[in-house]
Amino acid sequence: LYLLSDDSSIKTEGTRLPFISLNFNKLYATMDLRPPRERKKCATTSAIALTLLSTFLCCDVDGYMPGMGLHSFKRGEIVKLKVNSLTSMKTLLPVNYFKLPFCRTEGRVKVDHENLGEFLSGDRIINSPYILKMKDESYCEKLCTVDFGNPTQPKLETETRKEERTKNEVDRMRAFMKKDYHINWLIDNLPPIARIQNEEGVETLGSHGFPIGYFDESDSPHIYNHVNIVVDYHEVEGLKNFFRVVKFSLDLLSIKHKFVKNAEGHTVINTPIASCADRSKQRTNYEMAKLAGPQRLSGDVLFTYDVEWKESDVSFAHRWDVYLHQTKHDDTGVHWKAICNALFTVVSLFFIIACVLVRNLKRDFARYEQVLSEEGLEESNEESGWKLVHGDVFRPPEGILFFSVIVGTGVQILLMSLLTVICALIGFASPNHRGHLVMALLFNYELMGIAAGFVAARLYKTFKGKSWQKCTAVTALGFPCIFFSIFFIMDITAAFYGSTDAVPFSQIVLLILLWSCVSAPLVFFGAFFGYKMDAIEFPVNTSPTPRTVQDRPWFLSLPFTILVAGLIPFSACFVEMYFIFLSVWANFYYHFFYMLFFVWVILVVACVEISILHTYLQLCDENHHWWWSSFFIGGSTSIWFFLYSIFYFQKLHISVFATYILYFGYTFLASLSIFLFTGAAGFFGSLWFNKKIYSSIKVD
Repeated sequence: LYLLSDDSSIKTEGTRLPFISLNFNKLYATMDLRPPRERKKCATTSAIALTLLSTFLCCDVDGYMPGMGLHSFKRGEIVKLKVNSLTSMKTLLPVNYFKLPFCRTEGRVKVDHENLGEFLSGDRIINSPYILKMKDESYCEKLCTVDFGNPTQPKLETETRKEERTKNEVDRMRAFMKKDYHINWLIDNLPPIARIQNEEGVETLGSHGFPIGYFDESDSPHIYNHVNIVVDYHEVEGLKNFFRVVKFSLDLLSIKHKFVKNAEGHTVINTPIASCADRSKQRTNYEMAKLAGPQRLSGDVLFTYDVEWKESDVSFAHRWDVYLHQTKHDDTGVHWKAICNALFTVVSLFFIIACVLVRNLKRDFARYEQVLSEEGLEESNEESGWKLVHGDVFRPPEGILFFSVIVGTGVQILLMSLLTVICALIGFASPNHRGHLVMALLFNYELMGIAAGFVAARLYKTFKGKSWQKCTAVTALGFPCIFFSIFFIMDITAAFYGSTDAVPFSQIVLLILLWSCVSAPLVFFGAFFGYKMDAIEFPVNTSPTPRTVQDRPWFLSLPFTILVAGLIPFSACFVEMYFIFLSVWANFYYHFFYMLFFVWVILVVACVEISILHTYLQLCDENHHWWWSSFFIGGSTSIWFFLYSIFYFQKLHISVFATYILYFGYTFLASLSIFLFTGAAGFFGSLWFNKKIYSSIKVD
């Protein structure tokens, strides 16, 4: 459908982009013969629906929408180089970039506008003193001098004010280098691909940050005080002298500059490096740096940089390809093998259910429905099987309020995870949109509060519970209170260690407002409709006297079966879980969301299948306490998830106490969420199965 209106294009940040503006009122006025008021209502409704649909369709595989993430630069326009938090794989505690004595901008440091998702992810994006202008080359530009021998703040060329700083900053810099902290820069939201050259050749470090410096054989620290900034650009098609950044790379060098201050207070380099000579047009390279010698972390250190611009054939829509396919972890073949393994597991489990369970059910149906003689009736009274517990199978479980609450919460998290994966599939989680995935997670959780209230209320009504208000209140308060209590402890720990993982107080207040003003009211709103609906009907009546359940051997006990049953669904998703851990804790880019969607479906199906199989075997053993066990069997995958997180943590070699709290705190919350949503899936699968089999038999 191509509809033309008055505006054929929009102007976004200096760039005219092709755009289709839909005028639904004009369309319906010319095609519809209904009264004007009805036409307007219909047009408005269709406009909303089609606008939402077009929003999804406009998202390409890289997640770019018209007017979002696009920035075109004129020649000579300033291209901002921003700095993000320092990160380390040895501590997992990101810290503010200016916690170390790096060169600052003149005046006040400005924090870039961040969304809630960036704050929760630990990002703190700040402006930097590096000056880049589109297509303007720079050679050995002087940034600032840092005196690592005297307690003075690093100064820009134009800065005259001096501030006191602590005497232990050199030791702090050395400690950060020992902990392998990496610097993270951004140009047009692109991270740099860093390279280091030595006698053995050029080493590419990737785009996950670059080191502050290095230690030589005598354990003496050296700092990378010179960078060659290389920016690839692509000219906008149809727009002359407008360019977009498509790649950002760095060459790291350690150069011992020799310099003096002239009468005007400016720095004059007298080192024998050709690129630093006046009016030089030579690029700084490794041979020049080798001639000057490396810069130790002591005395006066001069920071310099080169800027080089390269024209590229890569389009803006594909600029992330080089970042998303730079390591062996980005090989799609591994993911496809994982998908095949998961499908094999689920299909095998399905055939087991089909061969064992269905065959036995047909035999049971034939035996239970046959007309028996008096002698056969006496024999049937001595038989055992799932039909004998028909009077107890739908008896409400113990703790009906708590059971209703956790099932409702599980449904909320189940739908939240599904919607979040779908949002990631349509491009909402593109690396170009930092923090959007976390925001989608929060938004979907708040929105699905209506499902939690509805399911908990209707289930509680089915169990003939009387404390309806209490059930709804616990559904709205239970999981958020547990989550926030653990999160608050982790936030205090991160703040105590000075990490940017600590969420500011204003953002915590915003989270509380989102919960109290959106999620909680939606839970009560959903519960209202849940209580208005009829209770769930069961095919058989419940007897007044409960049937006694015999003791089972240890290998059939619930704890042992939970441990064993959870291994099957976990085996279907553990490979993808490894890549997710890399993305969360090692700053790798995860972009296989279509794979994640398949794994999500396979995980839910496997949990439902294993729960149904266990419920059938349990009923055949004349044990009618299936309500809680079906939930625990379905959610047992979370146990293996937590055990795997312990195994992964041992590979990190962490020695900071705060990291233990943060890592296992977040992992426990993730495990709890997985337990709730897989448990809810397993329970509803078992409920559907029981209603199906007991509605197929005749009960006197």
